[in-house]
Amino acid sequence: MLHSSHFFICFFFCFFFIILIPQHTSSPLPLPLSSRRPDPKHFPVGVDLVNTTCELCKNASASFNYKFCVSSLQRLPISHAANFQGLAIVAMELAVENASNTVLKIANMMNSGTFDHHDMSCLEDCMETYSHSVASLLNAVGAFMARQYGVANTWLLQVTKGIRRCEQGFSRGRKENSPLKKQNYNILQLSDIALCIIQFLEPPQPPRSS
Repeated sequence: MLHSSHFFICFFFCFFFIILIPQHTSSPLPLPLSSRRPDPKHFPVGVDLVNTTCELCKNASASFNYKFCVSSLQRLPISHAANFQGLAIVAMELAVENASNTVLKIANMMNSGTFDHHDMSCLEDCMETYSHSVASLLNAVGAFMARQYGVANTWLLQVTKGIRRCEQGFSRGRKENSPLKKQNYNILQLSDIALCIIQFLEPPQPPRSS
């Protein structure tokens, strides 16, 4: 698999951020899924945290893929030492890697000569979307590391909006599946992991006065 150089640079930099965030290992209790806003301070660490986080996100969204979440996060050894915030960075860095590789894949597809005018137009749109998504994901990582969770959330939502537009472009007026269906799905799910974690890190908003 091809890898982007900036993925590794950012990943190793983020590694230190993950390690430096205090981890609370004194209370490795199961996540209180019945709680409206579980406290990350009481989350377990390591493999248990990956399972717990994915379970939490699955319960928060019907479209969230628990198996994808677990398999994606657990395949990187760093996730076994990460805390709750660290898992969000792992998910975003995986999304950066996937988006960077997809840019290369789209370029190869456009040069293959096997796509008609409609699909070539869609590929051009998706190329632009994925190129912007790499930058947006890196901005999301930077905002998250600065604990600007709302800003990170905005960048991630921008990514998901663009990827959905890429997917829908191929199906417009046709029955064929998008040739980027898998790549689009992966980016959306990885973004959803980070978005889910962010919603539990942001302080609850006070009720609006009537």
